[in-house]
Amino acid sequence: MGTEYEKDHIKKLQEQRMSMQKKTFTNWMNNVFFRNNVKVEIEDIYTDLKDGISLMQLLELLSGEALPRPNRGKMRVHFLENNSKAITFLKSKQVQVKVIGPENIVDGDRTLILGLIWIIILRFQISSIKLDKVKQSDVLFANEALLLWCQHKTASYSNVNVKDFSKSWSDGLAFNALIHAHRPDLIHYSSLRQDQPIKNLNNAFDVAEKELGISKLLDAEDVAVPYPDERSIMTYVSLYYHYFSRLKQGQTIQKRLTKIMFFLKEIDDLKLLYEQMVSDLLKWIKQKVMELDDRHFPNSLQEMWLLMANFKTFRTVEKPPKYQEKGMIEAHLFNIRTKQRANNQRPYLPPEGRMLQDVEKHWIILEKAEHNRGKALQKEMLRLERLEQLAQRFMNKAALRESYLEDMRKVIGKQDFWPESADRMEAASKKLEAIVADVLPRRERFTALDEMATVISQENYHGKDQIVKK
Repeated sequence: MGTEYEKDHIKKLQEQRMSMQKKTFTNWMNNVFFRNNVKVEIEDIYTDLKDGISLMQLLELLSGEALPRPNRGKMRVHFLENNSKAITFLKSKQVQVKVIGPENIVDGDRTLILGLIWIIILRFQISSIKLDKVKQSDVLFANEALLLWCQHKTASYSNVNVKDFSKSWSDGLAFNALIHAHRPDLIHYSSLRQDQPIKNLNNAFDVAEKELGISKLLDAEDVAVPYPDERSIMTYVSLYYHYFSRLKQGQTIQKRLTKIMFFLKEIDDLKLLYEQMVSDLLKWIKQKVMELDDRHFPNSLQEMWLLMANFKTFRTVEKPPKYQEKGMIEAHLFNIRTKQRANNQRPYLPPEGRMLQDVEKHWIILEKAEHNRGKALQKEMLRLERLEQLAQRFMNKAALRESYLEDMRKVIGKQDFWPESADRMEAASKKLEAIVADVLPRRERFTALDEMATVISQENYHGKDQIVKK
């Protein structure tokens, strides 16, 4: 009695499992055709694959390879031929299909047809599943990798404990957790209750279909049972994996593009800064060269001392920071090119007139102008000092000459110098002869004084008018 009951129970479970597989695999195949814009719709997986044409089309879409052209005949031999081509193709891809033959598909063998579709799903949809964080030494089957992925994504969710692809999914919470883990904006997970499996399942299936474009392969009623079919659950969950993997890849590409855009913007900003730094420094250099080349010096020592002080300020205060700027420009350009090399970018070539050699060339011109300015200032200082000394000597000598002339005026102005009688004329004449004898030798001294005044005037001494007047 118990044995018969067990047999009936097992048979019933097998029929439920096969029924769920049939629905899932049919929906899966139609989803493949729909995604690839192929106008084929499978209604009964046991009969619609009979001619082998739909099966060949499915394999072409999944593999991306062309199979031999199918025979469009309507006879059994034509159906066998087409299914044989499909099975041969699978064998060429190292897919184990030893049990099933073309006649099993043509005859509608339900068990073997479901097995064949499952093998195709494993080969073309599940076998590519890999985990990035698993060590290379840890060899995992695709179904194990998919299970680990599900466990990792749902580990933090309450009332979710993914141990398999069957009863762990019955209450629908695991499906909702998978979606929420990637898109928390789509699922209000805290509002879900474990005792409402149908509601949970439909919520996840509807959101996945409407918001993510993941086809609804399963019916909530088929999943909300103690032991839903593993192959059906795995097939459907694999769609989640591939969708979110593509999403992650898209986000990674987007991040990479954003990073590239930020990098290019950063490089452009650095280039503009470099060119501005060079322009500012060259502008300063050219202005300073003009100032340093100016030879319109003042003609007084006091003003020249001020000019010398300004020149010293230029050399010790103004120029050193500009020399540091020059070094910063070189370092800045090196930084740009280092960043470009790290990102496999062609090195930046500054525009004509703003290259490092242009900066170096103008800096050399500046230093030459500085050197010449120093020599010119020193030479002018010596000239003015000499003039100042010459003017001082002139004034000293002029004072002596003035004093002498004043003495002579006094002598000539005395009354006894102009005799009133003839007897005194001789004495006065001798006195005049003595004065002439004293004055004439001094003529050269007055001439020398005049020559000194001429030199002072020609040299543009600041007191030349007073000297010439004197």
